[in-house]
Amino acid sequence: MGGKANHLRGLLCLLLLLVTASTTTAGPRDSLWSQVDDALEKGLPRTAITVLEQIISGALEDQAHAEATRAICLKITLEGRIQGGKIEEMIVLLQVEIDEAPAPMKSVMETILAHWYWEYFQQNRWRIIQRTQTAEPPGADFTTWDLPRILAEIDLHFTIALSADQQLKAIPIEEYDDLLEKGTVPDTYRPTLYDFLAHEALSFYTAGEQVGVLPQDTFEFMADSPIFAPVAEFLQWEPETTDMESPKPKTIRLYQALLAFHQNDSDKSALIDADLHRLIFGYNQALGSDKAIFYEEALGRFVDQWPDHEIVARALYEWARVVHGQGDYVQAYMLANQGRNMYPNSTGGAQCYNLIQQIEARSATISTERVWNDPLPDIKVTYRNVTRIFFRAVLFAVEDAIQPNWRYINSDELRNLLARQPVLEWSEDLPATIDYQQRTERLPAPEGLDKGFYFLISSHDPSFENNNNNVSVAPIYISDLALVMRSIHRDGIVEGFVLNAITGEPLVDATITRWTYNHTNRRYWSADQIRSDKNGFFEFSHDDRNESFIVVAEYEGNILASRNAYNTSSGWNEPEPHKQTVFFTDRSLYRPGQTIHYKGICIRMDTVGDNYQTLDGEQLTVVFQDINGQEIERWQHQCNDYGAFSGSFTAPRDRLMGRMSLIVRDGPYGYALFNVEEYKRPKFKVQLELPTYEELEVK
Repeated sequence: MGGKANHLRGLLCLLLLLVTASTTTAGPRDSLWSQVDDALEKGLPRTAITVLEQIISGALEDQAHAEATRAICLKITLEGRIQGGKIEEMIVLLQVEIDEAPAPMKSVMETILAHWYWEYFQQNRWRIIQRTQTAEPPGADFTTWDLPRILAEIDLHFTIALSADQQLKAIPIEEYDDLLEKGTVPDTYRPTLYDFLAHEALSFYTAGEQVGVLPQDTFEFMADSPIFAPVAEFLQWEPETTDMESPKPKTIRLYQALLAFHQNDSDKSALIDADLHRLIFGYNQALGSDKAIFYEEALGRFVDQWPDHEIVARALYEWARVVHGQGDYVQAYMLANQGRNMYPNSTGGAQCYNLIQQIEARSATISTERVWNDPLPDIKVTYRNVTRIFFRAVLFAVEDAIQPNWRYINSDELRNLLARQPVLEWSEDLPATIDYQQRTERLPAPEGLDKGFYFLISSHDPSFENNNNNVSVAPIYISDLALVMRSIHRDGIVEGFVLNAITGEPLVDATITRWTYNHTNRRYWSADQIRSDKNGFFEFSHDDRNESFIVVAEYEGNILASRNAYNTSSGWNEPEPHKQTVFFTDRSLYRPGQTIHYKGICIRMDTVGDNYQTLDGEQLTVVFQDINGQEIERWQHQCNDYGAFSGSFTAPRDRLMGRMSLIVRDGPYGYALFNVEEYKRPKFKVQLELPTYEELEVK
């Protein structure tokens, strides 16, 4: 919620997008603002600047501080765009305007300047993070600053912005309607300009980048501290630390200031909203294995204390989210359903609804052995929230099934597959998952399928439509053959055996076809055939054309293709010298919000020549991806003299948990896998007593 335009209010000047936004305001300078709009639509920025100078002069004279601030920022943005769009130049211009601005305007302008510095950091993150902190303080040129220095500068401007707190507390937020974009909740959440600016500062102090500059004696707090205590006790908390200027103590003091400011309000919205944000901050930052217990207890008190306010739905969502992360989907559903029913049209009600949809989501996937023969294998069904699964078996000619477009089925190919007439359809009942948990059942394979290749398709919707449905596909062969492939020789020969899969006996005179890949039409075509000998043995010698192929064996109506493609070119399997990145992470499991520290080393490997080297100065980009392969963040690195590099990411909270990865782009390939989960340490210990002498004698 904190300060985002889609919920509360947002600064129209936070990002440099004012030239694309409508500048119309309500006031005596409406006609001038219309001229600015016309100039921008016609692509005349200098004309717009000339008109803005008139607006600034009139607004300052009328003490219309919000309008003047907006006009100044828009003027600077346009001037910067004319000069090439560099935010560095705009920052310098804004600092000059702040120095000359009247006192009532400085706080908001300092906040905008802090955001512009933050935007500069985001645009140059990879460059700034790579810089080594110098022994001497950096100079005045902020384009040369390292990470600690740029964060300190942003902190300075937020601190200056909030220094006039008494004056800011007396300014109703509606006085800045010309500058701030309204959201979807009432102004009672941020009733004064102080509330707005304080929450803007909090969004910076709680940013994940802060962990990159923490000192060794950085302030930390435990879960049993007053962070989760009732408001009165939290206000009395005075953290003991020598690190009072770091982000966490500042965040605590800001929340204390906000809660003290609003504790006697007749409308408690601002108090309730700030208190919930305080609890969420505590959960994100507190240490201790019992953190979730304290957090849930605090949310329970919060819900009991404010049942008549819509913010309670957000608290129920946060509570349900924690419980859901612990694997208790039933309680999570109950809490989310309570929040949705209490305030269905609120932000929290929408969050609860989305979590309920996630908990109730239906899914069913299948897996089975690739080759079916006597006895028939089981079909393993992994599912949740469905009680029946439907199957289709679609017969395919092997020459079609081995083609590349059917090895990895995309959405178009799935539609084509579903349009084919199945040779068999059936369904099976599944035990209900009343706890919303994923469950695995093993179902018997159907009898009566003739020899050949099939796509086994499953769906929890009998229509097999792809909307709101989970269609799963498994390729299977109905065959009594076993195809055993040998390792490839250095001279490029591929060998194998054709056996009876049931008895294990070799099959004499089986037909083995080599299907060679044609790069022009991207298909496999039948190249040549050989026969197995008395031992079921066959071999393909090297092929100077350097083409890959698939082996297909046939015997007395049975048919089976090799799982992999092979290449018989001479020396094909000689590994070429190549570069590689080897990753090391500090842990294999992280909670959301925790820092993922990683190190890596870039090496060049020549296994044939037995030559291994580190790559000093190598440049690469490390991409942090979620479980769906979506990029979360990326950093650029340059290896040191030993080919090593290091960095860190923050584990996300805003997406599905599970197996995530670091992958190298634009550099020597390498990857690292780890889990991001809400986990709890075990609270039990298994201890075995030592065996007695008599017991040892008996054994």
